[in-house]
Amino acid sequence: MNELWYKLKFAVQDDIEQLTARHKTQNAADVLNETIKEAEQQTKAVGKLLERQRILRDEITKELREAEQLTEKRTEQLSLAEATEDEALIHYAKDEAEAYRRRRDELRSLEVETTESMIALERRFESMKHKVKDMQVRRLKLMGEENAKRANSRMDRIFSANLEPSSNEPENRATAKDDDIASMRRRLEELTAEEATVEKIV
Repeated sequence: MNELWYKLKFAVQDDIEQLTARHKTQNAADVLNETIKEAEQQTKAVGKLLERQRILRDEITKELREAEQLTEKRTEQLSLAEATEDEALIHYAKDEAEAYRRRRDELRSLEVETTESMIALERRFESMKHKVKDMQVRRLKLMGEENAKRANSRMDRIFSANLEPSSNEPENRATAKDDDIASMRRRLEELTAEEATVEKIV
């Protein structure tokens, strides 16, 4: 009976302490899990944006190379037009050369700006990934601390448990023993009386 009571007592204490520990750590764990989940989603989204930025930079570089080639070509054509002394042709060639030159300069500036922006974004992206990893490590730490607390709690209950029998138990045992002795004495008395009766008859 006592053993059953201690088992029930331990089970109830375990449930209460687990609920208490869970209540204390639930908010921190839930907030951290939600933050990690959101951070992982944002990291994935930022990675896609960075990939698009690289594609955009490559496209700008491609346009710049083409503009440089056409600018050089239009400049040569302007020299040929000037040699003809045809004013209309010269005017047209100048406009074309100037248009490609402006486009080339704009693309050069855009390529530099896009490259610098991409480098800065990649650095921040790496920092972001490190931050997410740190949060994941923090989550593992919290899980380990919670498991350790629960394990220590279980062991503490065993170490501090009072497993001594109740004060009524020795008394009950003594009473049962006295009853057994009294029964044995009665049986001996009965046997003695029977033996005496047999001897009288004989």
